[in-house]
Amino acid sequence: MADVLAVVDDGGDEDEAAAVTGVARAVAEILRTGIREIHLAPGSGARETAATVLRELERTSTLLGVLADGAPPGVMSWWVVRRCTKPVVLLPPSPAPVVPPTTPVTPVARGTPLTPHHVISRVLLPLDGSFEAAAAVIETARLFTRTGVDLVVLHVFDEVTVPRFWDQAAHARQAWEQEFLARHCACPGVRLELRSGVAGEQVVSVAAAEHVDLIALGWSQHLDEGRARTVRETLAGARVPVMLIPVARHEETSSGESGPRERPAR
Repeated sequence: MADVLAVVDDGGDEDEAAAVTGVARAVAEILRTGIREIHLAPGSGARETAATVLRELERTSTLLGVLADGAPPGVMSWWVVRRCTKPVVLLPPSPAPVVPPTTPVTPVARGTPLTPHHVISRVLLPLDGSFEAAAAVIETARLFTRTGVDLVVLHVFDEVTVPRFWDQAAHARQAWEQEFLARHCACPGVRLELRSGVAGEQVVSVAAAEHVDLIALGWSQHLDEGRARTVRETLAGARVPVMLIPVARHEETSSGESGPRERPAR
């Protein structure tokens, strides 16, 4: 049976572990499947731990994984997501959980920290306009919309890519938006938000303004100097989990890297 993998660090704090399993359950509910937990023993070597997690993620039955965020790049979670062929959800250092749909409570804004459980009802999907990124995330986008998730697509212009319509009539912008969605995210009910500026900053800003429960990002799995800036800035600033979807498998670097750095002592 297919499942969502929750990677629980038994050497971490209880809130972090609860957040990992809570997000895994929320994703599994969308996928209409179950979750499977693996527990990382305290004191395990980083290289051995990372290899174990990667092996579990690459099992045929695993649809995707949920891990606590690792910062800086180089710790176990980052080593894994650079090599995994499956989507991986990374939690922010201080995630803002929301209530599960089965819990009757007074209505509150999304992201209010109430319980370690999550419900995913709105997702932000940043797209850079490349066909590679769109192809990587389209099945995920379709899944979200089929299951009733409110999907918000974000495209950020910079000084080079900003179109002529930006300061022109509204109908020109509307036509551009329709064409963009038709080319890159042809799913029913999707809403497109346009911004101008630094992509990572805008992703964090729009995620907060839209009260999203998850950010889904296609990425190249490269963390070389000058690469993955949007991913880095999103994970550093977002208050909600971030799903990283591999655009394509990358070749191993020739830097001699053989494993992640040891996790610092807590």
